[in-house]
Amino acid sequence: MKLIDFNNFLAFKNIREKMGIPKDYKPNFESSEMILREIKLKEIKTKGLDIPIDELIKASDGTLEHKDFPGQKMLVYIRDFQGDYMNNDNDISVYPKFHIAWCSTLDQMHKNKKYSRYVVSQRNDGIFLLNKTIAGKVVKRDIELELLICKNCLKKLAYKGYRDHQRNINIFQNFNIKEFLNKYNTEVYIDPVHTSISQPLNEYSHDWNKISYNYKKSKKFICQDCGKDCSKNTNELHVHHVDGNKFNNLATNLEVVCVKCHSKKPMHGHMLKNPQFQRYL
Repeated sequence: MKLIDFNNFLAFKNIREKMGIPKDYKPNFESSEMILREIKLKEIKTKGLDIPIDELIKASDGTLEHKDFPGQKMLVYIRDFQGDYMNNDNDISVYPKFHIAWCSTLDQMHKNKKYSRYVVSQRNDGIFLLNKTIAGKVVKRDIELELLICKNCLKKLAYKGYRDHQRNINIFQNFNIKEFLNKYNTEVYIDPVHTSISQPLNEYSHDWNKISYNYKKSKKFICQDCGKDCSKNTNELHVHHVDGNKFNNLATNLEVVCVKCHSKKPMHGHMLKNPQFQRYL
């Protein structure tokens, strides 16, 4: 098959002439990449971005970096947080913590396959972009919130000599992101993949009720963990998202479990406080 020579294609030539582009013009792709990098750098310093686990590396100094950008330190946090049982929105301690190192918390989340729920940021004013969820649905988006540093991260890095929270509480209270980035960064560039705005919201799909029912039916309404038959009381049976992402409805990410087994899943302890489920526990 003969390919079209767009330089001699009439429609293309007309468009080029209307745009005032010379016939012998050749784009500078290296320059374009530099401009794109600058645009993305501006975004990462204000919005944050979603990065899969395999794009993060543990640097030799214990901090977190992107595999393609050695020397660039990252702040890691959960963007979608559950507001179901929050009594005081002004209590900063109830919000997710942000991380600066591969601490025991991140390691546990990784083992539980929950890491994909995290976002990375370089915003240095202590403000992070989050979404509030109620009953698995996002009710408020792009909330600018101040978050606290993870104590396990401070301990992992022995940051400024941090070893014990009671003895080193001043280090925790006076942690400064700008100071941290200035101290640890050896390069000042980033090329993000997706911003936290474009990342899929961690909420159930519009057809989730249909999907979950059909999946329960395919498993004969039997809990895949304990083997309990819930066919006579299907309300006692849930469909669990293994990786924590409610929008990921691939069969490999779904698991049919009874309420009791569901409450034992990582990060599901809040179910124990819900009156709706207590009769099944």
